[in-house]
Amino acid sequence: MRRIRSRLTYANVISISCLFMLFGAGTAAAKSRIVWSRFPRQTGDRLQLVSAHPDGSHLRKLTRPGKHVQDIDASISPNGRQVAFERDDLTKETSRVVLVRASGHKAHTLDLGCVDPCVADVTPDWLPAGNRFAFTPVLGPFDEPHDSAHSAVLYTARRDGSHLRRLSEPGIDGKFEDYRARFSPDGSYVVFQRLNNVTLDSALFRMDADGSHVRRLTPWKLEADTQDLSLATHGPTKDLVTFETYGHGGPPRGKSQNVATVPSTCAPVGDCRKQIKYVTHHRGGKGQSFNPSWSPNGRRIAYVRFREGRNNFIGDIWTTRPDGSHRRAVSTSPLFEYRPDWGPAPTG
Repeated sequence: MRRIRSRLTYANVISISCLFMLFGAGTAAAKSRIVWSRFPRQTGDRLQLVSAHPDGSHLRKLTRPGKHVQDIDASISPNGRQVAFERDDLTKETSRVVLVRASGHKAHTLDLGCVDPCVADVTPDWLPAGNRFAFTPVLGPFDEPHDSAHSAVLYTARRDGSHLRRLSEPGIDGKFEDYRARFSPDGSYVVFQRLNNVTLDSALFRMDADGSHVRRLTPWKLEADTQDLSLATHGPTKDLVTFETYGHGGPPRGKSQNVATVPSTCAPVGDCRKQIKYVTHHRGGKGQSFNPSWSPNGRRIAYVRFREGRNNFIGDIWTTRPDGSHRRAVSTSPLFEYRPDWGPAPTG
């Protein structure tokens, strides 16, 4: 159960550690919201979702998880009315996809048909039309290299769990694991994260929406993670992917986690490497930046700015332009906050 354990253990480490945007605040803030995960108190293991305007105003609690339950990897629907997210049960070591209204009401778990040997459904993301979403069902037994799952690849389904379709290419089960599908605005292609179960490395890939024409966008050793694809249909950020470096396994000695970008149109990977641009520039110190998410218009990036406090670790939500300029705080709470998703405010 390596992948699920690694996700849940990471959340536990954060809670234990806690023990020891945009163009302007006016019109732009009213048209979008950012959802992120936050520990309600320094000593707890609950992880809840909250949302706010990109200037930090109108903070709203979306979920109220019980003891040993953590809500993470929020994905705002294209119309802004609902949020899909992953709910991790630390006691049972399993995860399910949950939907909640943008108001924080009527949270309910989706029945996606996860029965033995399926142990978890993780990392949901909406398709552009808003009537389906992608996710990764994790299937046992855990008898692949490094105790990896028998299968952990991308599927899509309707919100009622019907019309289940495989998204990942065939023949990779047990060798690779695919997570965090991010669709282009027209739905023609997908950017996703792939883990190599043999080397334990992580990289970003692109493929057509039918699972064909798969190609790698980042070097394996950069350990790219938590990527997001710009929804801009024109301009300098069209087809641009933002991601965090060294997100799988942590940075090597002398390195830091940073937010970077790479074009999803580049090929081969050697050419992609030359086109990687850094949004943040930490250099091996105590500061890190990670968990980037594009604004709906593709003009700013929300991310987590991490630093060590006197007695704890601090994770704050910030936004910046893609070149790293005009950084603005969304939330600087003493509580640890991370994994933002930036989407439209509810319409209709």
